[in-house]
Amino acid sequence: VTFVTGDTQYAGTDTRIFLTVFGANGSTEEMLLPKNGDRFERGQDDTFSMEVDDIAPLKKVRLRTDGSGSRPDWFLDKMLMRNLTTDEVYVFMYENWLSKTNGPKRTTVCELPAVVDDEEMVEDTTYIIQVQTSDISGAGTDANVFLIVFGEYGDTGTLPLKTSTNRNKFERKNKDTFRFPDLLSLGELSKVRVWHDNKGPAPGWHLDYIDVRDETMDQTFRFPCDRWLAKNEDDGQIMRELACANNDSIDLSDKTKYEIATTTGHAEDASTTENAWVILEGRKARSKEFVLENKKKKFVSGATDTFEFSSKHVGEIAGICIGHITKDGKKVKNDAFWHVMEVVVTEMELGNKYFFHCDAKIPLAAKRDQFMTFECFKSIESFASKVRKLVPVKYEIIVITGDVKGAGTDANVFVTIFGVNGDSGKRHCGRSSATCSSEGAQTALSWRCWTSGNC
Repeated sequence: VTFVTGDTQYAGTDTRIFLTVFGANGSTEEMLLPKNGDRFERGQDDTFSMEVDDIAPLKKVRLRTDGSGSRPDWFLDKMLMRNLTTDEVYVFMYENWLSKTNGPKRTTVCELPAVVDDEEMVEDTTYIIQVQTSDISGAGTDANVFLIVFGEYGDTGTLPLKTSTNRNKFERKNKDTFRFPDLLSLGELSKVRVWHDNKGPAPGWHLDYIDVRDETMDQTFRFPCDRWLAKNEDDGQIMRELACANNDSIDLSDKTKYEIATTTGHAEDASTTENAWVILEGRKARSKEFVLENKKKKFVSGATDTFEFSSKHVGEIAGICIGHITKDGKKVKNDAFWHVMEVVVTEMELGNKYFFHCDAKIPLAAKRDQFMTFECFKSIESFASKVRKLVPVKYEIIVITGDVKGAGTDANVFVTIFGVNGDSGKRHCGRSSATCSSEGAQTALSWRCWTSGNC
């Protein structure tokens, strides 16, 4: 990882710098960059090695300074990341200050899109967030409300819901609209995390739903709630995680569209002028027979041909059967074959892809009693499919205070659960019947959140 500090007056810094990397296959935890010797000085390139999970291809990074040190401001020119295994290089341009007092942005946090071969991996967008407060007694709140939006390419970071279209925010039955320009698009959205600080004379809040619109995608995502965020109502929680309801409208109980892409071998005799057929073998069911009609010179050497079919949803596809059949049903006079290299099956609604490496010569037959079978060697689960699998889980956390003198505490205690699907957010442990202030006490806590996966 290389950081290039700008060659401008006072560009260097001795503040603490934090980095989070977001990729198509997840994100890293926030990492503190080591500040050794004279790193991050004016006009200087600083390079060091970092080991992170394989989340490539990279989409963006988030950089944050905490304002510590005698020189808290930093002018970052650019950042580069090179994968030491693949040698792929990602460039992240900024050319601005991370500072509360210098530069036009006056911010200590920035998000930078990855650039590969002069192409940005993530587009800029404006998010329009509409918050609907419920129409029940005492639904409004005077507390400060915050939101994090999660999606295909990471999250937005914390968004304070400050400036609304309404003078008095979060009143009963009101819809408040907030505009956040110049953010990096998250692609398909999965969930939001919303909470308040429990301040004000009436902090309890009953939230109906939140709509998030991505203006670049021209798409709106809905997150239903219909629950209290209140210390004295419901389960006493003031933080909620809301799943996106958009994918619930995808009905897989009836028919599903499948795209089947076949790649013919490159040899001159690999092609065929006859038809082929495919059957999908799923974990839940077996599809009907799909006839791949050879029209307009399909199945020629080196070509990839696509076909679309509708069938009942077969679930996760484990294997396929492929046959090679004459168009008119006449007997086969010679040893004709079709050399198929690869078959890729895509579920059109969810976007899941299944890859079958064949490299086989399928013999031509007059009947459908001759075929070859192939197992799926690789599958790519789409983001929409992963989101559908998220379910709310109630976690119970048991905190056991040590049985030594002075072990207890009166401080506020917070817990965050981390898993393969993300984290729970920082949750306040509150107080229970067995308090943390007593030596040897056992405290039981519980809350609901969208499953983090294996912790």
